[in-house]
Amino acid sequence: MSDVEGDPARPAGRWVSVRLQHRQVRVDESCCAGECPGECAADLSYDGIVISNYAQGALVSERWIPLGAEPSEEDDEVLIEQLRAAMLWQARRPPKTTTGE
Repeated sequence: MSDVEGDPARPAGRWVSVRLQHRQVRVDESCCAGECPGECAADLSYDGIVISNYAQGALVSERWIPLGAEPSEEDDEVLIEQLRAAMLWQARRPPKTTTGE
């Protein structure tokens, strides 16, 4: 059940939330340059995917995977692996390992 009217009910047991999130970070570059604080501050913004694991309604873990403007194949592989791990966790199945012959 939900505490807030109009908010969707959360499933019982284990479940995974996957959502797009925009993060902003303020970097004060003047500290390294020895100048006055705030003089060379820069705002950086990143889009990313947040994968959150919940058990019995409580947040267990959360991972944020940045999305580049032009993601590489390596970026895609990282995202796929993180989604796979989250789904296996939700299903309570350990990842299968392959053995070479």
